[in-house]
Amino acid sequence: MTSQDFDAAEPGSVASADEPPYRQLRMLWPAGIRPASALMHAPRGYQLRGGADDDAEAFLQLMARVDLGTWDDEKVLHWTTTVVLGGWTVVVHEASDQLVATCMGHHRPIEDLYPEGYEVGWIAASPDHAGHGLGRIITAVATARLLDAGARCIYLQTDDFRLPALKSYLDVGFVPHLWAEGMQERWRTICTQLQVPFTPKEWPGYQSVGH
Repeated sequence: MTSQDFDAAEPGSVASADEPPYRQLRMLWPAGIRPASALMHAPRGYQLRGGADDDAEAFLQLMARVDLGTWDDEKVLHWTTTVVLGGWTVVVHEASDQLVATCMGHHRPIEDLYPEGYEVGWIAASPDHAGHGLGRIITAVATARLLDAGARCIYLQTDDFRLPALKSYLDVGFVPHLWAEGMQERWRTICTQLQVPFTPKEWPGYQSVGH
């Protein structure tokens, strides 16, 4: 699962809100709340910790395992430069000592949309360890660390077909951002597929951007 496209802007740059011809879904973290504490702990047999330079090789292996773009050492460095202090979270399977989930909290403004934005990105969990809620856990922890870093506008990016990931993000507490034309109908379809409430009047629209 991921919340970032593969052609994202360079670290330190200000991305554009307009991404034709395909516009990713975006979700926002509601102001004034924190992720549930129950989501901040790894299940038995797994270790939740911060990512480090030594994890680069294992990170590359996980990205290949989940088919999340083309990665190399240079690209890992490229993205880790935007991570806030303590913002890279990983989960390690203790029995195998394998890195099985990862998520990064970035300072990444989007021009005219999230000018003070921070992104929860590169969310991935190994399908070999499905059923343990690892995606929810790392998303929640990365969000909490961005809040601790002073972030007031936190967003993520994702795709319509990533239904398990979308359900995970909704469960953590992110809400759809109806940031562009057509988003409401796309979310109507997603909510039907996930069998979750479709409540667009409760979601931020284009004129209610987080700053």
